[in-house]
Amino acid sequence: MCILLSLIYFLKYSPLFLKLAVLIDRKNLQFAFIALGVYEVVKVLYFCGMQSNQEKLVAHILDQLNLNSAAIPAETYNKLLSVQPQIVDIDDMITYVKSIGNKLDASDKTDEFIEKIEDETNILIHKLKFISATDRPKVLVVDQIEPLEINHSAYLHEAIKIAGGVPVTTESEADKIIVIGHGEQMFTQLPKLLNTPSITSSKAIELDQVFMMTDKQFAQIPGYNYLKELESLAEILQPKYFVYGHEGNDWLQFQLN
Repeated sequence: MCILLSLIYFLKYSPLFLKLAVLIDRKNLQFAFIALGVYEVVKVLYFCGMQSNQEKLVAHILDQLNLNSAAIPAETYNKLLSVQPQIVDIDDMITYVKSIGNKLDASDKTDEFIEKIEDETNILIHKLKFISATDRPKVLVVDQIEPLEINHSAYLHEAIKIAGGVPVTTESEADKIIVIGHGEQMFTQLPKLLNTPSITSSKAIELDQVFMMTDKQFAQIPGYNYLKELESLAEILQPKYFVYGHEGNDWLQFQLN
């Protein structure tokens, strides 16, 4: 999707394309198109690899709204990219989506998307409202195993609260441990984590409650996969109440025994 949209954008706005069309004769037109195609594809691949988190977030939200980013004027698209949202909770998410709808005059589509976010989030909150804080699992999120790096993201901590947990940053307090995956490296380093004294003394190890997020995008860009991240967390933290089908695709439980 990124390659296709970016290719359309470059072919639409590239001054090189216009210059070549004027300067070359018809005999060499076919060769020029091939050369231009190679040039633009290289640019597109570079562009996709260098996308900022903000560019990824905007593109993904537009995709969820079924809006064609290639059809958006460059000036308007640049305005979308210029807004750096500080997304922590659902109110921040809704405010940001509304701002996109206003800039694109697409409030009808953003209203539907916002309603979906509100409805699914309210289902989580409603089902868990009678579970007291003392009965909710304390959740430690590990960003990196070696060296050990604990997640302190306000966005992820807020998501944990909505999904029925209590975020903690002290290893020994954890009832559940979630490791954010980074490919095969996570699996090779996991034994080292499980042998870390502060980790082995936690209830998470005693109760066989160590989980791995295999979705590489998980919580890396606040708001990118807001609902799916809430659902995955709810499955892990409150399995008696929620089954969305993300186990095996977006997360795994590591069997200690």
